[in-house]
Amino acid sequence: MKKKKSEALLQRLIENKISRDEFEELLRGIEDAETAGFLEEAMRAHFDRIMTAYEEENRKKNTEKKKAVSQTNQQK
Repeated sequence: MKKKKSEALLQRLIENKISRDEFEELLRGIEDAETAGFLEEAMRAHFDRIMTAYEEENRKKNTEKKKAVSQTNQQK
């Protein structure tokens, strides 16, 4: 399986839009060393994107909390 195909199947799996036949193809690809490498790379990239978004969201929330605490302290 080619890199683009394995990435596309993984994306369809993540989006919960994968057909049974596509899922079976993805599973067969895991057995192939080259395809497994493509899938690992795509999964790591997806995980990194999720973690980056999560960390940015937490930074925003923490900044907002600090501002709220600071404003409350200034009002006292």
